Amino acid sequence: MKALAVAAMVAVLCIAQVAVAGVEELSIGGRFMWDATAWAGVEEKQDGAWDGVEFVNGTETRRARVFLKGKVYENLKFKVVYDFSGGGEIALKDAYLDIVGVPGVGNVRVGQFLEPLCFNELTSSKYISFIERASLNAFAPSRNAGIMVHDNAVDGRLNYQAGFFLDTDAMADKEGDDDYSLAARLAYLVAGEEKSETVIHVGGAFNYFVSGEGARFRQRPEVHLSDRLVDTGTIENAETILRYGGEIAGVFGPFYFAGEYIATGIAKSDEDVPENPDGVWLDDDGSLSGFYAEAGYFLTGEHHIYKGGLWDRTKPDSNFLEDGGLGAWEVVARYSSLDLNDPDASVLGGKMDNVTLGLNWYLHSNARLMFNYVMSSVKDDEDEELGVANAFTMRTQFDF
Repeated sequence: MKALAVAAMVAVLCIAQVAVAGVEELSIGGRFMWDATAWAGVEEKQDGAWDGVEFVNGTETRRARVFLKGKVYENLKFKVVYDFSGGGEIALKDAYLDIVGVPGVGNVRVGQFLEPLCFNELTSSKYISFIERASLNAFAPSRNAGIMVHDNAVDGRLNYQAGFFLDTDAMADKEGDDDYSLAARLAYLVAGEEKSETVIHVGGAFNYFVSGEGARFRQRPEVHLSDRLVDTGTIENAETILRYGGEIAGVFGPFYFAGEYIATGIAKSDEDVPENPDGVWLDDDGSLSGFYAEAGYFLTGEHHIYKGGLWDRTKPDSNFLEDGGLGAWEVVARYSSLDLNDPDASVLGGKMDNVTLGLNWYLHSNARLMFNYVMSSVKDDEDEELGVANAFTMRTQFDF
């Protein structure tokens, strides 16, 4: 019923857009991503490493989203995005109002949207080069409700974002006044121009989170149709969490690269540890981290598009089957590492390394096929390998 209600609302608004008071622009769009996964080379290096873990071949609708966005009067913009990929559950993604051109700060955004941390997380799933994001996005807070100032400066070369957020659920709901964060990000275009064939980008971000109910970090291999292989468990006496990181990216004709590092410091509270504690309790302040490095090359000569401090839409020089066109073909590779161990603080979540090789076929700027081979390895706090799991994944996606 919820799905029908949302669909009906979107349809009515689009049909009647000329009659909506004050609306100067109104558009509808969406994306669909369907994945298939086959596991290979799953092996325990130590007995019991994969107890309770399932590696099942299968398919899934990874994303099925529809959005409505527009402009109200001269200086108000809005966007609402719903995701229907959860079966009977509907998730609210972006849902915000932008007040444009506020003197002294630029633009002010209010609602639910991505907190400004992690270049890989902030780039739209339509434009990332791999089927799944790098494993360090375990530290990314993703979407929450808040207020944020954002704009660009230095002739558009510097992009900035800074805001205050509450830790909310998938429908932007929350009770109580705990679990809040302060976040900011700067991204600078060091060389080249936006959308050009030569670009060098650097950036940095931080996120300071005050926890009311502890903290937990866990991650799958870079395959969504999988159980999580590393997990800190709930850290009961985590009081504050400081996440900070740096990012770099570049485009040199058909070649691109990107890399990112995020460190996460966990400060323990003064709460006494129970005699028979459940969950994880810090003996001392903890520190976790993750990074990735990736690169790619367009065999057909195109180049990655950089815009607004993030990756944007790639446009093939020739669309598939139009005047004999082949579309755009790209090969990519990525290495990532996520370390959820800090023995000195009694955090033993495991360490996971991933190597991903990929081939992307852009049939059109709005449609592509993606093929990834992911090789994952999990290690304990002494860097001893617990097990390996490899998977072949493919994606069919389009957006409008």
